[in-house]
Amino acid sequence: MAAVTLSSKGQLTIPRALRDALGLSAGAQLQASIDQHGRLVLVPAKYEPEDLFLHRPKVNRVMSIDDMDRAIATAAGRADV
Repeated sequence: MAAVTLSSKGQLTIPRALRDALGLSAGAQLQASIDQHGRLVLVPAKYEPEDLFLHRPKVNRVMSIDDMDRAIATAAGRADV
């Protein structure tokens, strides 16, 4: 287990081995929480929501709202739309 040091300014120093293993670099953001046992848990916040769509394939088809309503109704087993 590696030791993390707290400075007088409340800043944490994460050892290089841990930073390298997690792919963290200067400016990296971490999500912090306290678990049910009172332990500090840090999780890398590696992705911004918009990053999840960067490699999404381009969609070439267009559906109208009516088309969407019909598709939803059909999938739900209703044909009354």
